[in-house]
Amino acid sequence: MKDLSTHTRLTPEQWENRLNRFINNMSRNASVQTTLSTWDLSFENKLLNLTGRVLPAERILQGARAYEYNPCDADWSKEMRGLPLMTSMPLETWLLSHTRRNAEVAHSLLQTLNKVPVGIHLQRPGMMEYDDRQEALLRALQQRVGQQVQMVVVILSANRKDKYDCVKKYLCVDCPTPSQCVVARTLSRPQTLMTIATKISLQMNCKMEGEPWSVEIPLKHLMMLVSTDTTTVPQERDPSVHWWPASTRACPAALKAYFKYNECLPSRIVVWATACC
Repeated sequence: MKDLSTHTRLTPEQWENRLNRFINNMSRNASVQTTLSTWDLSFENKLLNLTGRVLPAERILQGARAYEYNPCDADWSKEMRGLPLMTSMPLETWLLSHTRRNAEVAHSLLQTLNKVPVGIHLQRPGMMEYDDRQEALLRALQQRVGQQVQMVVVILSANRKDKYDCVKKYLCVDCPTPSQCVVARTLSRPQTLMTIATKISLQMNCKMEGEPWSVEIPLKHLMMLVSTDTTTVPQERDPSVHWWPASTRACPAALKAYFKYNECLPSRIVVWATACC
């Protein structure tokens, strides 16, 4: 995947160079020019230049600090290091699930999570060992996950979709509980474990309704923002699933939550898509 990404994740300059090379190749190909001339078509030999508006970078508010980042990268992971999150949720009752072979990996992850300086108070989790079979994993979840459990972290021995789906189906449908899955191989490199543990901490905190950071939005009393997305499931007959976190059924609850935090109702509801539908 890393080798493939060098060809698919291109910078704007690389895209421009490739498009120019493509146009030049077409202009030098006699067969292509003959076909285009039949339809009285032609391509410019250079891309069209447009003057666009460059927006300033947002100021990120995190804890008691505010900082800026390089808008060309849209990445502030370095700036946020060592800072407590805006709102951190204490994790008092949670489970860390692993196979016997990955017991050492699980303990390394737990030690590193306690060192992540983001302000999350972690109690020691209940260690849940399971046999490396889908049925055994489901049985362990059914036996150990109760109403008091805030979070379940599952270390998977391999990137197996069936086991991942098994965990998510049970913890999202049958026994709604926030969960975090991670492949053991991802945790096997000591030099990157702190970075991975930091990302896991952020995701766990967000799944428990914590807030990692915020930006200045002067219109918070005027509108409510609702995000939509589309998920592709290749194995299904209808592969595209469109979801809306505050759907028609959940919209009244979303408005009540908005009123609880802002003490007013929005005059507008803005819906935007995070992917092409």
